[in-house]
Amino acid sequence: MGALGGAGSVVASRVTPETEAAPAPPAAKAAASPVIDAHFHIFPRFGTESGGEDPELNMRFLQYHSRGARLRRKSDRVWVDEPRFSDFAGDDMRDLPDQNFRVTRFGEAEVTIDGVDYLLPIAPPGLESMAAPPERMVQEMEWASVDMGVLQHDHIYGALNEYFHDAMRRFPGRFIALAQIREWEGDRKAQHDRFERAVREQGHKGLYFSVEPFALSNFEDHLDDARFEPLWDKVRELQIPVWWYLHSRRGRRKGRERFAGIMQHVAELDRWAQAHPDIPAVLTHGFDVFGYEIEGREKYQLPPVLMNLIKRPNMHFEVLFQTHYPEYPFSGAPEKIRELREELGGVDKMMWGSDMPSGRLDCTYQQAVDYIRLHCDFLAQEEKDLILGGNAARMFGLKGNA
Repeated sequence: MGALGGAGSVVASRVTPETEAAPAPPAAKAAASPVIDAHFHIFPRFGTESGGEDPELNMRFLQYHSRGARLRRKSDRVWVDEPRFSDFAGDDMRDLPDQNFRVTRFGEAEVTIDGVDYLLPIAPPGLESMAAPPERMVQEMEWASVDMGVLQHDHIYGALNEYFHDAMRRFPGRFIALAQIREWEGDRKAQHDRFERAVREQGHKGLYFSVEPFALSNFEDHLDDARFEPLWDKVRELQIPVWWYLHSRRGRRKGRERFAGIMQHVAELDRWAQAHPDIPAVLTHGFDVFGYEIEGREKYQLPPVLMNLIKRPNMHFEVLFQTHYPEYPFSGAPEKIRELREELGGVDKMMWGSDMPSGRLDCTYQQAVDYIRLHCDFLAQEEKDLILGGNAARMFGLKGNA
């Protein structure tokens, strides 16, 4: 495997007489820097890992995160246009309707609306137990020739600081964990202490900050509020980056309201980046605005305020375009990378990510990385190395970066 190693020993330690004849993972051309997936997940079964939090709260986050989803009637598994899941007026998470939302198996959840049971997909069907344990995810990396995964943290998976710490201990050199706090309480000392412990004692290398939990206050909070300044002082003290998720699921379904909600948070982050130029930051999930076809705008065109944001000296962004462009090798995605490289004067801000295992809804893990490895012919090998891991390695101060 790549420069940070550890992969071969992980596989060898699990060889048994039943598995020793299995084919070896495909080999990839050696890169000058480690291949780091900037958007990776491990998690226990949804709704089971509280980490000291209320498990019911995590389930409410998962329900809110899926609001407006299309449903299938359980009796005949036929897709229906109405009702839509948790499609309530307003954006206050406290107003979520009680629809007996429950996680089942094979990527599905069930709800009951007006006495009728419905199914909705919340994860890839390969998640039989609705979990992505580190043992399974290390094997995914082996087969796609990926060295490390940046573990992004979200309340829909639970409070996983300790879970991540244990995974890093058991699989050294494979995971880079981002710490979680209760964002809506980001001004409180208890959250600062939780954050500091995650970094100093549990080995986390960054902070994951999502605006979606602001739904608990009907979005009265804003990420650039002055009350969060002590948190950013703590980030400076710990000398780590912040990874931002700006899709808050505001507005009903996938239309102009949701697009406007994303753009509000983009403007807030732009002000934050301008006020905190010394804090490295990453915009996660690629560009969520790609998914919105709204009258008066081109689907894959970046609004000026978003371009202004990613041009900030301290800002970086995930190249997670395979989730937005249909069918491998994702015609249009390489062209967008080329366009951004020209606009930004290089690829130093770009970090490849997959959103594994959720990304498997769109393609295989191998395809998620190969569209850059094999189908971005306009990129020099040095540029591919930077996108596929060198930029992330530099941000986290890892040895072996390009």
